[in-house]
Amino acid sequence: MPLNALLGLVTRGDVNRPVMAEAGFRLVGLEIPVISPSGRVVIDAVLFHEDTNHLVQCESKAGANVEDRQACAYAAVTAKDVVQAAYVDLKTRAEPTLETLYVCLAEHVGRIKQGVRATGLAFPVLAIGQSRIELHDNENASQLLRDAFASGVELSAPPARIIPFDHDTLADVIKGYVLPTLVGMMASRVGHVSLTSLTEQTAKHYPLYGHGAQQKLRSKVEVAVRDIVMDQPENFAYEGRTGRRQEGLVRFLRTPEDFDLRGRTQAYQAIGRQGRPSGRRRPQVDPNQLDLLEELDAADTGEEDSLDAPDDREGGRT
Repeated sequence: MPLNALLGLVTRGDVNRPVMAEAGFRLVGLEIPVISPSGRVVIDAVLFHEDTNHLVQCESKAGANVEDRQACAYAAVTAKDVVQAAYVDLKTRAEPTLETLYVCLAEHVGRIKQGVRATGLAFPVLAIGQSRIELHDNENASQLLRDAFASGVELSAPPARIIPFDHDTLADVIKGYVLPTLVGMMASRVGHVSLTSLTEQTAKHYPLYGHGAQQKLRSKVEVAVRDIVMDQPENFAYEGRTGRRQEGLVRFLRTPEDFDLRGRTQAYQAIGRQGRPSGRRRPQVDPNQLDLLEELDAADTGEEDSLDAPDDREGGRT
């Protein structure tokens, strides 16, 4: 939740006000590894203010503990380090600047602030609540952050689930997101898709992840794909890397698009049923993603125009 709430602040189009986007910040990196004089640290999110070349490296905390070694590593990172590690494109000649921001749940903000102070460092802390987001210890923050959070942020709804899974999520959970992506590609009559392209389509923020996180994401998607192929060998095939091809490939053996409307709908429904884990709760799919099974089922009952109508679920929440 802390990371998704942070991303909501730099993502326009949500019901909650994106105060950091309005202030000129944008997301330029996720899970970015940096080697500092105090050791290696993986930055959860990197935000960039292009007009001033100011960077914010963010540490997202779901719990209430601050690691001394990690905090010291963050303090030793330089703006140049982050620019190079996240491949930030500087468009002005201003010297880049950097600050560290801890992001946590509001219920843990007291302990996080205490933990930061115990290290002898001075970082601002962004507290994420169910109805409000507020910047603490703002005397340690840049003027850009202080201005953005001058009045805090009142939430009209809980923070959106912008990233439903990451490289640490179990492959069995990721499978619940990979299958709808494959179904969407079947409807487009594509013959195959590379593992990287499939990962990019399933995890929309894939290009912003560091190299190591990207590798883990691809590996998790590959495990999910192999499981799907075992479930549905009549629909999908997976070909691993070869000497001539550097990554795996998913082939579509047949598509329900070849059937008439009723047969097509039933075929898509069958694919969806086969993809559900037996005896386990099915992972929720991002409601922002087009649900072809639902749409085609509506078409079968006489609402054929629903496929061409605008998706009024835009901005839907979990």
